[in-house]
Amino acid sequence: MNRKFLVSVGLFMVTLFAALIYIGYRDDDTPIEQPKPPVKKIQVYVSGQVKNISVVELEDSGNLRVVDAVNLAGGLTDLADTEAVNLAAPISDGQHVHIPTKEIFLRPTQEVSAAVDSGDKVNINTADAERLISLKGIGPALAQRIIEYREQNGAFKSIDEIKNVRGIGDKKFDAFKDKITT
Repeated sequence: MNRKFLVSVGLFMVTLFAALIYIGYRDDDTPIEQPKPPVKKIQVYVSGQVKNISVVELEDSGNLRVVDAVNLAGGLTDLADTEAVNLAAPISDGQHVHIPTKEIFLRPTQEVSAAVDSGDKVNINTADAERLISLKGIGPALAQRIIEYREQNGAFKSIDEIKNVRGIGDKKFDAFKDKITT
């Protein structure tokens, strides 16, 4: 009996050992999936001479550039001064990217003829900030808003259209309407 018992225990141990080896091999065949790291997103405010001034959201790949944010904002307008901004510069969360307007110079003959034709009036379609400030009631901030309105909406079609600029109402308009032209 002792011998049967030992043989039975031995067979049981061999079977148990074989089962454990089988289970061990089977578990090793299934690959362990690594959890994917969460995708980090950043937000960048893009303004100026882009087609859609907005806050854009980008997936942070660790290699984001100004050009990526500009492209998500619809790209550059025709008036964008690309020489003033490094489009290859890296960007980070919360950054403000501003694309300035390129300066447009008139030929000297156009400036001279415009001054003669206007009778010393300020042409609100071509005047720079300094010339606009010469008008009664127009300071540096309002002159800049006039220029920005003109850049975004095109040339003023009439002098009355300048009242669409924030800060210019009927009273202020009446103070300088005889001194401006389009």
